[in-house]
Amino acid sequence: MENQNLSSYYRCPSNIALVKYWGKKNGAAQIPANPSISINLSDLYAETKVTIQHGNVSGLPAFSFLLDGQSKNSFHSKIETFFKRIWQEFEVVRNFHLHIESRNNFPHGTGIASSAAGFGALALCICDLEQQVTGKVFPNFEQEASKIARLGSGSACRSILPNLVEWGEHSEVSNSSNLHAIEILKPEKGNGFPLMDIVLIVDAGEKKVSSSEGHSLLDANPYSEVRYEVAVKNITNLIHAIRRDNMRSIISIVESEALQLHAMMMVSSPYYMLFRPNTVAIIEKVWEFREKSSLPVMFTLDAGANVHLLFPELYRTQIVNFIETELLPFCQNGLYFCSATGAAPVKLN
Repeated sequence: MENQNLSSYYRCPSNIALVKYWGKKNGAAQIPANPSISINLSDLYAETKVTIQHGNVSGLPAFSFLLDGQSKNSFHSKIETFFKRIWQEFEVVRNFHLHIESRNNFPHGTGIASSAAGFGALALCICDLEQQVTGKVFPNFEQEASKIARLGSGSACRSILPNLVEWGEHSEVSNSSNLHAIEILKPEKGNGFPLMDIVLIVDAGEKKVSSSEGHSLLDANPYSEVRYEVAVKNITNLIHAIRRDNMRSIISIVESEALQLHAMMMVSSPYYMLFRPNTVAIIEKVWEFREKSSLPVMFTLDAGANVHLLFPELYRTQIVNFIETELLPFCQNGLYFCSATGAAPVKLN
């Protein structure tokens, strides 16, 4: 077969949301209930290779999947759903059996967005293979990849683009869309940027409540509409604060967003909590350290127990020393990951 063994290979970073995406619009595939802003974690990524192995005439998605060299049946249904959503649009998915090999350079399911990195890389590979097979040229390759990455994992659409990225319609953000993410701002180098992100691993295990389950619980949450309104306001305020290099405002918005995310979990029905005692201890230590040192370090959280510390790269030495001397006892096996932020995905050989 002419197309057999054609392949595509991409590295795609994870991302951390500064204004959180939490909740989906009813009756729509992966449409956010509120807009969000994120920044990529340059050094925490997935690498995915997709190879065309042979033809497919079954009328159903045909693929095999390996994560870190091992078969992972638990991912099969998510990938199958993704392929069904893009079935009509992508000839490479309809007509071929695809072999997918992926690896993360960080633990899966620990509050680092592995699904965002994984589906981001997979979407880039699929778009690239579609161009190879059909000769089609996507006028905006990144936008197309972001559009379909969203159909695998909502937050994956933000990993496709560099710098500060926004996803979701917002009246004050030009070209914003519910269908794909856009790059909104490349912060000027100053006291606040570039940022570093250090992820403190409080719990390296799988979350007891998945993000998909958490999103669905927002439908009946009595506070969800207020939460969506606050997120919209915080988008505007965060963009203004970044443009003014106002670290005090940036810190206030980012930390408030993290706490609101987990507050929504705790007032869902059924309610649940992904905090751990050590999560709270780290947050309190960060507040105490910031008060004493006057250094602009802030925390944020994903949908898990682990804590992200964001701070200007300028203060890396002082923050790492703070972590090593005061925060390691709260980390599982003393584990943490350090990453620059803002990088774009990379096509690999």
